[in-house]
Amino acid sequence: MTKKVNILPFSSFLLLFFMGFGLYLKVNPEAYKIFAPYIRKSLDVALNVRDFVEVPFYKSVVGYGVKLPEKYKVHGIDVSHHQKLIDWDRVANMHAQNASIKFAYIKATEGADHKDRHFDRNRKNAKDKDILFGPYHFFRPQTSGTQQADYFIKTVGKLSHNDLIPVVDVEVTDGVDPKLMRDRLADFVLLIEQEWGVKPMIYTGDSFYKDYFKGHFKKYRIWIANYGEKTQAPKNRWTVWQHTQSASIDGIPSKVDMNVFDGDWDSFKKSLIIGLQK
Repeated sequence: MTKKVNILPFSSFLLLFFMGFGLYLKVNPEAYKIFAPYIRKSLDVALNVRDFVEVPFYKSVVGYGVKLPEKYKVHGIDVSHHQKLIDWDRVANMHAQNASIKFAYIKATEGADHKDRHFDRNRKNAKDKDILFGPYHFFRPQTSGTQQADYFIKTVGKLSHNDLIPVVDVEVTDGVDPKLMRDRLADFVLLIEQEWGVKPMIYTGDSFYKDYFKGHFKKYRIWIANYGEKTQAPKNRWTVWQHTQSASIDGIPSKVDMNVFDGDWDSFKKSLIIGLQK
């Protein structure tokens, strides 16, 4: 009988190769700078293919799956690559619980070097379906506010007068002193205002607002996140309320953040559409 020879499986070889390559990049910062963009792009392509394959298997949704706050007429969502490949036609045609999705804030960037892999597609398709679009940036306090603003502006490019004012999402300190965080955020919002001629809105959680923003940035609109029956921040301080992170939306395979505007449709347009800012 011929004795079998155990040969290292090809999958194990690949695993060892990538582990070794990862270790090499970790101990060689210059090599990491060279290869990192290609690694990110390759990963994005692979994940996009995965998302595309899953689209035909999306289940139909007939209700939002959460209780909507009463007496609010303007509803919207905020999304990123976490919601995978969105079927914006189905989002636009969904009407449930006496509400439709009127606006969508879409993640563009994070920090000074990360672009959301679905930003361009989400932006185009949401606008094509007449859902009002606005871009948002996830703020990283350990990075220069100026660098982050430059990257956000470069990624988003031109905004239409019919688009919504940009948003900066601030919900972590990353271990940075609160004053330094606010100083860097001040640098960020100033550059945004200079670029697009409108003050950006600041998104943050209720507790984060109380701990770090109360008494600061008084000239800027606040988008508050609180998943209870009401917000802790006074109602006259916020413009948009993110009331859940677990809504179900037709055309989106994962749970979604859902928001309400404090006012009617005309007030919404005057408050948040770029071309109507005074």
